[in-house]
Amino acid sequence: MIETADVVVVGGGVNGVSIAYALAARGVSRVVLCEQAALANGASGRSSALVRMHYTNEWDARLAFASFPVFRHWPEIMGGPPVFTHTGFVNVVAPPYADALRKNVAMLRGIGVNTVALTPGELHDLQPFANVDDLGAAAWEPESGYADPATTVDGFARRGSELGVRILPWTPVRKIRRRESRVVGVETSAGRIDAGAVVVAAGAWAPRICREIGIELPARPKGLDTVQVTRPPALAQPHVIFIDNVLGTYFRPESGIRTIVGVPCQEWDLDPDAPMVLAPSAPAVGAQILTHRIPAMEGATLARGYRAVDCYSRDRHAILGRVDGIDGLYLATAFSGSGFKIAPAVGTCIAELILDGRAKTVDIDAFCLRRFAEGKSPEGPYPYAIRRDHTDR
Repeated sequence: MIETADVVVVGGGVNGVSIAYALAARGVSRVVLCEQAALANGASGRSSALVRMHYTNEWDARLAFASFPVFRHWPEIMGGPPVFTHTGFVNVVAPPYADALRKNVAMLRGIGVNTVALTPGELHDLQPFANVDDLGAAAWEPESGYADPATTVDGFARRGSELGVRILPWTPVRKIRRRESRVVGVETSAGRIDAGAVVVAAGAWAPRICREIGIELPARPKGLDTVQVTRPPALAQPHVIFIDNVLGTYFRPESGIRTIVGVPCQEWDLDPDAPMVLAPSAPAVGAQILTHRIPAMEGATLARGYRAVDCYSRDRHAILGRVDGIDGLYLATAFSGSGFKIAPAVGTCIAELILDGRAKTVDIDAFCLRRFAEGKSPEGPYPYAIRRDHTDR
């Protein structure tokens, strides 16, 4: 089989389907998306799908802010059932980072984000069951929440298909084809697809795909461990979402009666094709996290646990944009565990970059691949403590 496309998108996670949809919405008639398994087979399908805007850098925050209305008003914008659950969100930090949080809140408010800084006492008023003894400050986003990952991916794929995107699940890309300094298409398990542009949105598989054409991504596959517990009767009402920078994790309500907690995982360079097995210690660590911040979680019971694998860049920020020296090759990968909430804007920006020569909705140049050679990073001036699971030691 030899097909011809204008753009081939490699990867059927949330960012891949968003990019394919955005291209079709801009009038690109021949968009092909190749996914090696089922859609959302990788990190997207196991994402906790937080929809929030608190970042310590302006560029991620702008991508999240531009994406937020799509999640919140999904039926009106994308059609189909709602994907967003409103809970409210807090980001909490230890006392040494309280001033940094207040400065980041001021930056976010300048963008337009509805957020305020809270004292520990004010957070306790908001969530009376929370332990605030070791906190210095919290950032409160009253409008934020979480999305349904499978419904979001399916919705982008459905709208893309309606606009003419050809989606090929169970069709792995074996090789990106190039002629000298230009991309000319891909080789798949079903044959060749000739194309003038290829977007690698393959998550944990991206380093391998890029390595085969001589590009060494400064990124590595990393495990993500998650457990779910059934909340005790004392916590029957859902709590807000927490990103806990003191404990280096997050937790959020799920399906009315459960809570999801991210368990710090330091397992790197995993084979994304291998079975993903939850660390045996994860349930106990998750319980320690939850009961420290919410002591009433002592009465919670374990419901399930699972592991995903995502692609983490060297500076823990996404790699977005064109590849210098290879015309027609674009990257949307290495989201470092934080790509779901920005996917709608990433799709729009990559489509703009391909069709208009630059991203206009949000300037994504800070995420370009060349930043590593230039010694640059999108990180803002007021970061928080480095998370233990973001290191490989």
